[in-house]
Amino acid sequence: MEQRYDVIVIGAGIGGATCAALLARRGIRTLLLDKNAIPGGKAMTVAKDGFRYDLWPIVGGPSLNSRFAEVLEELEMAGEVELLAVKESSMLLYRGSDPIYRTAIGSAVPGDQGPLGIFELLGLTDEDLPEVGGLFGAMLEMQAEEIAKLDNVTFTEFLSRYRVPQAVRSYLGMWANIVFVVPLDLLAASEAIKTFQDFARGGAGRYHSGGFGRVAEVFCQAVERYGGRVLMKTRVERISVEDGAVTGVVTDKGTFEAPLVVSNAGIQPTVLRLVGEEQFDRSYVAYVRGLVPSWAIMGIRYFLNRPYFEQGMYIAFSDESYLDSERLTRMKSGWLPDELLLFNVVPSFYDRTLAPEGKQCALVGTLCSSDPDLPNAEALWSGIEETAMRIWPGLEACVESRVRYGTAQVSALTRDSVVPGQGGECIGLAQIVGQCGRDKPAARAPLRGLFYVGCDAGGAGGGTHPAAASGVNVADLGGRDHRSRAPAF
Repeated sequence: MEQRYDVIVIGAGIGGATCAALLARRGIRTLLLDKNAIPGGKAMTVAKDGFRYDLWPIVGGPSLNSRFAEVLEELEMAGEVELLAVKESSMLLYRGSDPIYRTAIGSAVPGDQGPLGIFELLGLTDEDLPEVGGLFGAMLEMQAEEIAKLDNVTFTEFLSRYRVPQAVRSYLGMWANIVFVVPLDLLAASEAIKTFQDFARGGAGRYHSGGFGRVAEVFCQAVERYGGRVLMKTRVERISVEDGAVTGVVTDKGTFEAPLVVSNAGIQPTVLRLVGEEQFDRSYVAYVRGLVPSWAIMGIRYFLNRPYFEQGMYIAFSDESYLDSERLTRMKSGWLPDELLLFNVVPSFYDRTLAPEGKQCALVGTLCSSDPDLPNAEALWSGIEETAMRIWPGLEACVESRVRYGTAQVSALTRDSVVPGQGGECIGLAQIVGQCGRDKPAARAPLRGLFYVGCDAGGAGGGTHPAAASGVNVADLGGRDHRSRAPAF
């Protein structure tokens, strides 16, 4: 087995797989390593008993003109996976002061529906519309230079400029929870507004044929198609460093050399465990330790013996169930709302081959702390069950089996816990004030030849999209570094 490469990428999550595929496509000898048997990281898709499903609920945005489409085009592999934007594919359920949930059907296609459905869902009156319209209009029309000025303004602070009813705040609180897995009172307004514009122009609710993680599988195929190598079930134990520069990696399958190493393992695990803090300035180590992760998602996979759900995505929320920072703090102490915010994705709605004929899988989750040793996990699982059965009467009769997942499982499959209370996070670093825009951690580490890729050092956007954007960016940075070194080696 070849031991020396131009670049080694650690982790076949969306960011790592994107970066590795592009580097290989551009003629750079690339080795991609991952500890799991399946690529995709937090977005991996697994197969069992005739089902293919993601480990937890995932959909993407923007639906159209995403970085995923851009990368597939460059790789000449657009035919290998379809990026699905389905009309009437989602349902929002909202409960205000009334005991009954109102509903609205949504589309992943931009411009397919006007705002009327949302206005009716939230019970807005004619008196509400001028102020609410002013808010949404300002968010849609804001120019990039004005958005950049909001890096250190929370989304709550931005919303306080408008007199909107609680229902709108609850809706945007839910949106911050689902899209960024953070609270609106910490979310950077710049991140929120830019993503709001991306979704308005390109739609939201994209899914992938073959499962959401299928795109990472295709990117791994591209690495090998273009002369690189992919080694799954290979755990990186250490990034080697000599004279202030990386020289390769040590794994449980052997040692590999490269002058460039790209880590999709997360900034904190990379600095504190894979490299070692002794290789960095103390102030940088303190900075890394102080970075804040996103919240986590935990829940239940329901395997159904007959179809129950008629949409591909459901989000149920109320004035009491969306989470702000104060509510999450209370949850850590054992408090739970009467009904939890639920996020539910049904993969076979998008691609019928993802479930056996006549069956369904529903991935139901709620938000929680990122602590892998979550102390109130049992109470949360019970709350998810109670809320789901109340919202969807008759569901219990369709359940053939159920499998719980939580922060410990998320951490074990994805991000090693190196800082107490962290590891089970849903996205990576939280997209909050102090960690967005100009304050986003740099993709180039202060150690020669080392880069970070993925949501920790990615672009703006919701969910997996920053990871793909980061993969594109780091492939460009790494390619330039490689070309500058080539004459010397």
